[in-house]
Amino acid sequence: MTPEEGLSARLQDDKTWRIRELSELVRACQDASSIRREALLRASVPLLYAHWEGYFVLAANNYLTFVTEKRLQISDLKDEFWALTVRKRYRPNQIASERTFSRFLLDIRKDTIETFKKGKYDRINGQSNLNSEVLSFCCSTLGLSASPFETYLDFIDKNLIDKRNFVAHGSSLRFDVEGVSEYRDKVVDLLRIVQTEIENASISGAFRR
Repeated sequence: MTPEEGLSARLQDDKTWRIRELSELVRACQDASSIRREALLRASVPLLYAHWEGYFVLAANNYLTFVTEKRLQISDLKDEFWALTVRKRYRPNQIASERTFSRFLLDIRKDTIETFKKGKYDRINGQSNLNSEVLSFCCSTLGLSASPFETYLDFIDKNLIDKRNFVAHGSSLRFDVEGVSEYRDKVVDLLRIVQTEIENASISGAFRR
C-alpha cells in the first residue's frame, strides 16, 4: 500500500463510522415516541457539529503526518509548512522582547535545512468552533483552497454552529426530523469534500513548493 493509499484508507474508515452513526441517530429520531424524539432531535445538533469538526481535524492532521512520511526538507515544501514549524515554537505573545525576537530570527534562519518531522510542527485545531473563518484559516495553513466549501459556509455558520451553541447553552429550540435529516446530509457532504480535497492534495503533491 502506498502512503497515498494509506492516507485514503484512514480517511475512508473514519468517515464511514461517522456517517453510520449519524444515520442511526436520524433513524432513532424517526422511530422514537414524541417526547423522546424531541430530546433526541436537540441532542443530534451538537453531535452533527462534533462529527464535522472531528473529521476535519483528523483529516488535516493525517495529511500533515502523510507529508512527514515523505521525509522532505522544509525548503522543498510550501511556505505554509515552514510556518507550521515556526508556530510550534513561537506564539505572537511570546515575542515580546528584543532578546526573544533575536532568538526567533536566528531560529527561523536555519529552518529551511531541516526535515519536516512529526512533533516539530503545530497541529491543526478546530478551536471547538470550526466556522467559516476558522475553516478558511485552517485550509490556508495547509496550503489548500477553501473554495470547495463555499456553498456550505452559511450552513456551517448560521445553522450548524449557531444552533449547536443555542443547544449547548441550554436554550429551548425545536427541531423536526426532516430538518435534522437535512443537516445530516449536508454534514456528510462536508465530510466528503474534506476527504476529496485531502486525497487530491496528497496525490498531486500540492504540499511541494
